[in-house]
Amino acid sequence: MVRALEILFPLYIYPQDCAVSTTACAWKPLYDSLSAYPNIQFTVIVDPQDGPGPKNTLPDSNYVAAITAINAYANAKTIGYVASTHSARPVDEYQDDVDTYLYWGTQDANLAMHGIFIDEASNDPTTIPYYTTFSQYIRNLTWPGGTPTVIHNQGATLPQSFFDAMPQDIFVTFENAYSVYESATPWTIWTDPIYESLPGPRQAVIFYNFTGTVTDMVTITDTSAEIRAFKYAFVTTGPDYNSWSTEWSTFVAAVNGTNAWMAAHPDTYP
Repeated sequence: MVRALEILFPLYIYPQDCAVSTTACAWKPLYDSLSAYPNIQFTVIVDPQDGPGPKNTLPDSNYVAAITAINAYANAKTIGYVASTHSARPVDEYQDDVDTYLYWGTQDANLAMHGIFIDEASNDPTTIPYYTTFSQYIRNLTWPGGTPTVIHNQGATLPQSFFDAMPQDIFVTFENAYSVYESATPWTIWTDPIYESLPGPRQAVIFYNFTGTVTDMVTITDTSAEIRAFKYAFVTTGPDYNSWSTEWSTFVAAVNGTNAWMAAHPDTYP
């Protein structure tokens, strides 16, 4: 199978007017990209209230319509946001959040989540038992579509022992401002041996405050996939994930171009 970069999208924008129509919906740029690039896989992180909201309740009508629309696309997968507070969050609290995301799909198949994004994750090796228990709880449940996607957001490098303890999980090993890329000579993700030593297909990178050119965007997607073999990437011009990047279309097109190049050279990018 040829290597391909996927988009990990923290979609924390409120889906205003999505109950009215997909045309009026605040998430329309995503729907447009899903339609325009059917060969790109999008993993969309859904986060109504810093989590799903009260236990065993459904999201509001705008979220219902917006999630239903995403789940209709074959190249999209929705996963639920759960905070871990750097391993300080009580087990019963995060389990309630996980259970509630699963509950959505039992009430309406169109609202099904397909895994969990564990945010505010620690990279301290002493927290491995906490995150292993967290991951196992998710994986022991029955999810629509089979095996759930579990992604931990440490946002920084972490020891190999995390990957060994949770062999099916993905880890965000870089989440930072684009200025970190600009100021580094050369940038550590491409040169730091720890990134190379960790399994590339189980890593994700996230950039915010992007201020570069189209060429800079392509450099990020090309290097992420072609040199490091990272599984996921996301780039936004915003300081957070509560508004649309002004370069959203540029980013998606860059991912498409990177994947097209790798598909044309399968022997180089297996």
